[in-house]
Amino acid sequence: MIDSRDEVYVDEPWLLMRWDAENQCVHSVWKGFANSAEFRAALLKGLKAVRERHATGYVSDTRMIKVIVQADQKFANETVIPAMAAAGLRRLAMVTASSGLGKITVEEIVKMVDNKPLLMRTFNALAPALKWVKEA
Repeated sequence: MIDSRDEVYVDEPWLLMRWDAENQCVHSVWKGFANSAEFRAALLKGLKAVRERHATGYVSDTRMIKVIVQADQKFANETVIPAMAAAGLRRLAMVTASSGLGKITVEEIVKMVDNKPLLMRTFNALAPALKWVKEA
């Protein structure tokens, strides 16, 4: 549920990204396929939100993502995630689909993260992911 204190950073056919005031985290919900340019722009917008809000937690609901190409996985891991960690992000929760290529590619990204100082985990439901990032 969107709170009046929330700020929307992205509202596009492929993504809703907002500041979740109740859970004090950046919250992204992927709605479907995003091309490479859209995906990268969204990650950079997420970085902007982390910096502006001094966020320590981020939840990304990736259940509707179909695939993330290898070059974009590399961009996430080598550029955006380290920058988020440097900005103070401590926990990044990825809510994944129960099966499919999107789940596999998201899990590949998570495996690449060394979890220092940013902890990254996958969840199969939103509630435990929100609870985990709130503990950051």
